[in-house]
Amino acid sequence: MTHRSTYTAVAGAQRPGHPAAHRQQTVTGALYVDLGDGGRPPRARYECLLCRTTEGPVKGVNDVTAFTATIRADHRARCAVLQEHRS
Repeated sequence: MTHRSTYTAVAGAQRPGHPAAHRQQTVTGALYVDLGDGGRPPRARYECLLCRTTEGPVKGVNDVTAFTATIRADHRARCAVLQEHRS
């Protein structure tokens, strides 16, 4: 019988039994998704922790599906803070 442990990944944290990461990870954005219930439709929003921008909220199954599939890449292309660092 094999015992498996489940760990929650935390940016920059070391995991037992794994070598230390070579680069520190930083959380730069948060995607919030509420799946809805009964009469309330699903909704989603994205918050960039770098430029302090909130995108959304969007509501409805189709809009939430499309939003969550593309928001990270879409926002990275528009984020003023990331654009400054690229120049």
